Amino acid sequence: MLKAIAVGRISYDINLMVDEMPKEGSTNEYFEKQGNGGGAAANMGFALARWGIQVSMAGVLGNDVNGTRIKKEFERVHMDTRYLEPSYDNDTPISIITINKATKMHTIYNISDKYVGLKKCDFDFTPDLIIMDGYDVVANKMILERFPKSISVLDCSIITKSVADLLKRVKYAVMTQEFAEALTGQKIDFQDLKTVSEVYQRIQKNYLNLQFVITIGSRGAVYKVDNQIKISPSLKVDVVDTYGCGEIFRAAFGYVLVEGGDFEKAVKWGCIAGSLTATKYGCRPAIPSLEELNNIYEQNY
Repeated sequence: MLKAIAVGRISYDINLMVDEMPKEGSTNEYFEKQGNGGGAAANMGFALARWGIQVSMAGVLGNDVNGTRIKKEFERVHMDTRYLEPSYDNDTPISIITINKATKMHTIYNISDKYVGLKKCDFDFTPDLIIMDGYDVVANKMILERFPKSISVLDCSIITKSVADLLKRVKYAVMTQEFAEALTGQKIDFQDLKTVSEVYQRIQKNYLNLQFVITIGSRGAVYKVDNQIKISPSLKVDVVDTYGCGEIFRAAFGYVLVEGGDFEKAVKWGCIAGSLTATKYGCRPAIPSLEELNNIYEQNY
């Protein structure tokens, strides 16, 4: 069985589905909610585990009820929890996500004492895949140095210099449009597609050994293959909630690579997975099955 390490932020998500956003100073009561584990790296690892990869989750949980809930959720999909570290001084982070059912937009409130990094990275196996969200930069560097031959995928959503520095160490990166624009100091204008090419080429010039994708929301993803910059479109779906789409894109992208698929197929799978995730509320409850992903890929490509 293929093995992966997912390293980074773990949280407990509370999704609130609302008819309209609350007004400042108001008191509101909600009955339509979802509660489950979350966090970018944790969601990517969870999806990979659902798809049959043996995933070891490396991150920090509070010694509280939400930490217990999250660990049990990992174990239900047979994730290896030996590398979870407890924090006795800080609670498990909570993310409250309000989803406006009318506009399909979501607002995220991340609530935590502080981000606590891993103290140990003492893995007793060599992973086929390392997938990380950029939160725990120190642990990311240690793992990449220890397993240089593993496929490594970096989630570039957090716009910081330390995450940008990791681009020189990983094999693959999936960047948000905002990250790519901040990295280059140039905006993408979809009325002028030349700007898409310019941003991509600027990044490539600075990171010669990196293969990367730029996600562009409902438009899909920008990538380069056979010396051509292309856009892989998203599926046309009835969008309910876009929370978690990027994370499941990255999980599907990593899944194809570790299964021996090529870069272009990985991008297309990512677009399919991200699109399907948008058809349901939440992230983990919306993860598509391998059968769905395979069927849609075969039908379209």
